Order: sequence, then structure tokens, then C-alpha cells
Amino acid sequence: MRVAFVGLGAMGLPMAKNLARAGFPLTVWNRTAATAASVVELGASAADTPANAAAAADVTLLCLPSSPEVHDILTRPDGVLAGAARGSIVIDCSTIDPQASRGFSALCAEHGVDFLEAPLSGGTIGATNGTLTLMIGGDAAVLERARPALQAVGKNLFHVGGPGAGQTVKLCNQMIFAAQVVAVSEAYTLLGDAGIDAALATEIFSVSTADCTAVRGRVPVAGVQPNAPASNNWKPGFATEWMAKDLHLVEELARSLTRFVPQAALNHQLMRLTMEAGYAKQDLSVLGEVLSSFKR
Repeated sequence: MRVAFVGLGAMGLPMAKNLARAGFPLTVWNRTAATAASVVELGASAADTPANAAAAADVTLLCLPSSPEVHDILTRPDGVLAGAARGSIVIDCSTIDPQASRGFSALCAEHGVDFLEAPLSGGTIGATNGTLTLMIGGDAAVLERARPALQAVGKNLFHVGGPGAGQTVKLCNQMIFAAQVVAVSEAYTLLGDAGIDAALATEIFSVSTADCTAVRGRVPVAGVQPNAPASNNWKPGFATEWMAKDLHLVEELARSLTRFVPQAALNHQLMRLTMEAGYAKQDLSVLGEVLSSFKR
């Protein structure tokens, strides 16, 4: 199986490296060509256009920031669909609007190309370790054809329905994760003000009903968890700006379904506040530091 990877960002680069290490004939393309060098060192080839990358592949993976960028990479004159062979597969690992994803599926079908959406969970650590969770929307038979490539980048592969279903599950996942981070940020601000030892509180929470992903790895107090962003200058496993983007998509999804998501809307505003404070590129758990700077 020949594989192409388009979009070597914080998630895409380690994913592409794992495909190369797994031995797949791999062609990569990125807007900043120099980024591809570390994958080429592992045996990949670098293409000069997305079309040429896709032309060399049976399966082309995309990992891009937004719907407009996915549309551009697919449809530009030298884009993926200009090079992808009929019967090949495009897999979009971006987190985007479900309706847009359904549109990309239809667009690929017009060109005789199969399409899967496979948004990711696990952050940059999961991408590096090849332990990502993939929430896959599209035809189950197409997934089976693409499974070997996806298993090189992810540990947990879930087929959740047709086009749009994977994106919907991912956005709901983000709602829950953001709520955890906000709650943990607020709680540790109170703990600090009250003079409670943060490490002891974390030990208690980990065996109590407060236990969650944010408690296990994103306590916003330096030194409590050696691998947490707070102990590593807020190096992102998942950047604040990424969560702000995802929560915007959550609100758009809720609006399309005529549903009210007040907590997600508030959490979106808190992420925006954190970005305005200068922390767009830092891990979203830096919210804890931002909140600690406010007093009633």
C-alpha cells in the first residue's frame, strides 16, 4: 500500500514519521517544504505539489487546520483531486464541520475517489507514540481497505457511521474535554488560594469522582505532574487556539441542530480570553494560570 501524507503540522508530522517507520512507501507534502526533511530522512519522498503526492499513493491522508484549507488542498489546480487516481482513498484527519466533511465526501465521489473522515484524539503525545484514537466516518468497506495505514498512526479505530458522524463524535469529545480542563483550572485556583497542597489534592482526586483526563495529566500547577504542560512551560499537547476553534465548531453544530449548549459556549469564551492573554500557542491548561490572575 502506497501512502501520501499532506499537512505536516504538530499532529501530521509525527503521524507521517510513524507511517515511514512502519515501512509504507510514503510521499509527503507540506506548505513549508523544509518541514518534510525529517520524514525524508526516514525514507519518505517529498512531492512538490499535493497532486503529485496523491498521484503516488493508494491512500492519501490529510491533517489540516480548518475546512477552508481542506477544500483548498483538495480542489486547487495542483491539489489532491487533480492527482488522485480513481479508486484511491482520501482520509481527512482534520477536525472540521460535519457538514463540510459530508461535502468533501461528495466532492471526492465525483472524482471517483473514496473518502473517509478520521478526526483524532490523543494530542501530540498520542501522535508521536502512534496511540491516537480515530473517530471514523464513511463507508465501512473503504475503512477496511485503509485500515493498515490507519493502524500505523492510531491504536483505537472506531467506525461510527457515515460521512459527518466521525466529526460529530470528535466535537462532542472536545466539549467534554474542554469542560474538564475548565473545571480543573477553576478548582486548582481555589485550592491555591485556600493553601491546600496541589499534589495531595491531585492524589485524592485521582481516586475520587473528580478523576478525569484533565486531572490525570493537565493539573495547572508546575511540579505536580512532571509530564504535564504546567511543568514544561505550557508546551502544548493541545493548544488553546485549537480548542477555541473546535468549540466554535461545536456551537455551529449545535445551532444547526437547534440545540442549546451553554457550557460549551462559556468554555469557548474562556479559551478566547486565554488567547487574548497571549497564550494561543500554549497548552489549553494554561487557563489555570490565566484564571489565577483574576480576583473578584
